[in-house]
Amino acid sequence: MRTTNKKTGEINTIQPGGLYAAFPIPAYQVLARMGEHQAKNLLMCLVSHMGMNNTCVFPSYSTIAAEAGLSRNSIRKNLDILEECGFIKTFQFKQGKKVRNKYYIQPAAYNSGLMNNFARRYRNVIARCHRCGKFLNRGEFGQGPTFTAHFGCGGSVKVYRKVSRKSD
Repeated sequence: MRTTNKKTGEINTIQPGGLYAAFPIPAYQVLARMGEHQAKNLLMCLVSHMGMNNTCVFPSYSTIAAEAGLSRNSIRKNLDILEECGFIKTFQFKQGKKVRNKYYIQPAAYNSGLMNNFARRYRNVIARCHRCGKFLNRGEFGQGPTFTAHFGCGGSVKVYRKVSRKSD
């Protein structure tokens, strides 16, 4: 996610050890593998409401229903799926007499190394880092001059299986 250096004003869109995309591709891959396409559409709707330097959004159920193509009754079920996977956290706040929801997009949606055990079961794991112990998928490690290295911590990586681009 994006951070701004307060001294220079420079915007850093890539976290250490992470790959950045405007939309959380690792979370989409997990939700697609689970067969939860409505939850994937809901996450896309929430992410599209994010500002440049925040992870908090608060669209109404009517807005979510219109943009994600969901019925108002199915929104809560799909929010529960996103919370169970650890991709969002929901908090309630009072605005006048109404109680509204705030949705915080979690770093696990962008960085597959931070996913909880429930979501990790649906990842396409092909390697493991010896230094930090994280399970890795394609794009999180690469071949160095002497060994295969984890981009996040620089540790050596044991590759379980090679994946060709055609199989993904």
